[in-house]
Formats: sequence, structure tokens, C-alpha cells
Amino acid sequence: MNMIYLSKGIVKENSTEHLLRVARCGQEYSLSGEQAGLWLNGRFRFSEVKTESEKRTLKHLARMGLAETGAENTDVARYRILTQCVCCPAVNAKPEIFLSRAEKEALTWLRNAGLRLTVAELIFLREYKIKPEPRYLHAENRQALVEAIYTKNTIADNCLEQIMECAECRDETIRILLGLLKKKKLIVL
Repeated sequence: MNMIYLSKGIVKENSTEHLLRVARCGQEYSLSGEQAGLWLNGRFRFSEVKTESEKRTLKHLARMGLAETGAENTDVARYRILTQCVCCPAVNAKPEIFLSRAEKEALTWLRNAGLRLTVAELIFLREYKIKPEPRYLHAENRQALVEAIYTKNTIADNCLEQIMECAECRDETIRILLGLLKKKKLIVL
């Protein structure tokens, strides 16, 4: 099986077709050749490496923090890769008229939750049909949101990630996030 991956970071404005500049967590990286090609292939969707050379290059990108990888191309692998990423709403003035109701709801959570929600937390909110109501939104309601998500059953380290790996809406939520990524409404860090 081929290794799958998702790229992490933001393309800087001073990039050219020969030198791709990517920023992530305060660091700026210059990519060219195979590195740039692989990073761009995984920018808006999961991608696969096809050769040993690409596999080595991808491992190097992963060590730099510019990609998350999985050993197999499965729904569980895609979920696990996304749990290692931070999904942030893009600063983007384009209208949101072409987003589905579910995409708009996910984007509302990501923009207004008052904290950076993890993929597992977003899945939990969808699984338990918790809507982005004012009582859960913004910094002043952060505690109410945390208490809605984290109970005695989910508070232990990585417990929520493990539980949500089996959630009924897991794959649908992943599709929603990937749709937002493809529509440039989301940045993966």
C-alpha cells in the first residue's frame, strides 16, 4: 500500500513557481522540486506517494512538520492524520453561498468556539448534535463548550480521539473538513 499524507502550513506570498515558501508555527521553509510538488499535491486533499523517492521526500517533509502521514489509505488513517493537525478557518473574504449547511456549521464552530477545536471535538459535536448556539460560542462561553464535550468518560488523555474514531459521523465530518479545505475555507497546520 502507498503512504498517504496531508500537507501542513501556509503558502507565503513571496513564493514563485521555482521556489515555494511555506510557513508553519512561526517557521518559514523554502521548498523546490519534488518537495514542492509533493507539498502542493497534499495541500487541499489527501494524496499518495507513488515511488520510493517520493516516500523519502515525504518523510523529510514530515520531519520538518510540513506533512502528516499514514501507512495506509483508509478512512481510519485519514481520521488519525487529521487528529495530528490543527484545522483553522482561513482568513478569506469570498462569499460562503456555495457551502453546504454542514460546512457552514463546521466553519461556525471553527471560527467562533473561543478555542481551537480538534477534529475529535468537532466529530463529538456532530455526533451528539450539539449546535453552534450562542451559549457555546466565543471566549466568554468557552467553559460551557468544554464542559459539554469533556465528561468523566472523555476527559482522560486521548480518550476522546479513541472514542470518536468509532463515531458514526466520523467519515462524514472528515469529508466536510476536506470540502472546506478544498474550497480554501480551512488551513491545516
